[in-house]
Amino acid sequence: MSKWEWKEFEDCIERVKYTTKIPSKDYLQEGEFPIVSQEDCLISGYWNDRNDLFKVTKPIVIFGDHTKVLKYIDFDFVLGADGVKILCPKDYLNAHFFFYFLKSVNFDNLGYARHYRLLKELSVPIPPLSEQKRIVKFLDEEFSKIDTLKTNAETNLKNAKELFETTLEKELNPQSRHSERSEKSSAELPSGWELKALGDVCYRIKRGKAPKYVEQSDVLVFAQKCNQPDGTMSLEKALCLDPSILGKYKAEDYVKEGDVLVNSTGNGTVGRVGFFNNKLLNNKKPVVPDTHITTIRGLANTFPKYLYYFLKPKESYLSDKSLGTTNMKELHADVLEHLQIPLPPLSVQKEIVARLDKLSENVKHLEANYKQIIANCDELKKSILKKTFEGDSRSSRE
Repeated sequence: MSKWEWKEFEDCIERVKYTTKIPSKDYLQEGEFPIVSQEDCLISGYWNDRNDLFKVTKPIVIFGDHTKVLKYIDFDFVLGADGVKILCPKDYLNAHFFFYFLKSVNFDNLGYARHYRLLKELSVPIPPLSEQKRIVKFLDEEFSKIDTLKTNAETNLKNAKELFETTLEKELNPQSRHSERSEKSSAELPSGWELKALGDVCYRIKRGKAPKYVEQSDVLVFAQKCNQPDGTMSLEKALCLDPSILGKYKAEDYVKEGDVLVNSTGNGTVGRVGFFNNKLLNNKKPVVPDTHITTIRGLANTFPKYLYYFLKPKESYLSDKSLGTTNMKELHADVLEHLQIPLPPLSVQKEIVARLDKLSENVKHLEANYKQIIANCDELKKSILKKTFEGDSRSSRE
C-alpha cells in the first residue's frame, strides 16, 4: 500500500467566493434553483434569482457550522441561511473521499456554537488519487447495500404501522365489517350495534382539578407530559400533590383502572389519548389528573379499552377542534361528548379489543425490530468509516 501523506485541513481547501445567503424565511417551495443549507435535508427550498447561484465547477463539500451536517454537492445551488461553509478541496484531494473522511470524524458537540474551528484542528490523510478513488468506490458500494437494507426496514416499519391503523379502522367501522350490504343499506348499523354520542355512554367526561405541588407526598399528579405520543403512559416525571388540598378530591376524582385520559390543553400535545392501566403504578402512589387532563370513564355497557381504541385515531381531529391561540389551545368537553361512537354489544367490544391488543403487541415487536435494524445500519456506516480511515491510514504510516 502506498504511503499516505497528511496535511493540515486549511492547506487542503481552496478559497471560494460566497454568493448571497438566503434567509430561511424567504425560501420558496418551488423554483428554478435548489437551496442548500446546513439542515439535514439535501435541498431546503428553492430560489429563482440566477444572480444568487453558486456555480459548481467541480464537486464540493458543505459543512453546517452550527449543525455539523455534511453534504457532498456536485450541482449548482443557492446558499441557504447563515452557517453554510463551502469546502472546495484542492486538486490532489478527491471531493468524495474528503466528504467520507469528514464523515468519519466524531466532532464534539458545541451546541449551536460555530464548529468550523474543529475542522481547522484536523490533519487530513492524502493517499494517491488512485487510492482515494478505490476507497470511494468501496464505500459507495458498501453504503449502497446498507441504504437498501435501511430503506427496506423503514418501508416495513411504515407498513407495520399502517397495518394496525387499517385494522383498527375496520374493526371500529361497522360498515366496513358488513361490506356485502348494498350501497343504500351500508350506512345502517349491524345487528346489535348502536350509534351513540360519547357523552351518552360515559358517566365521566371531566377535567381534573388545579393542583398544588410539593416535593414529596403520597399522591401523584397526572399531567400532559405523562401521556406519551405512542399511547403509552409514564409517571416518571409526575409531580406530587400537596396533602393540604386532598380534601377537595373525592374517590371518583382519582384515576382508575381503564380510564381514558385526554390531554385537553397545550401546544402540540392537545388531543393526545392514553389508556390507564394499574400496572403502570407498579406499587407507586395513587394518581389524580390535573386541570389539563380530561378523564373519560364509561358506563357498564362500554368496555374501557374499546373507548381508548375509538379515541386514539381521533387525536388529530381533537387537536383541530381545540380552540385558542397556537400557544394555548384548549379542548372543551363538549367536543368529546358529541363524538359519535359505533357501539356493539359488550361481548363484541371485548372480542374487538382482544384482536386489537394481540395485533398491537405483534406490531410493536415488529416496530422494535425494524427500528433496531435502522439504528444498526447507521452504526455500521460509522464503523466502516472508522475502520477505513483509521485502519488504512495507520497501516500506511507503518
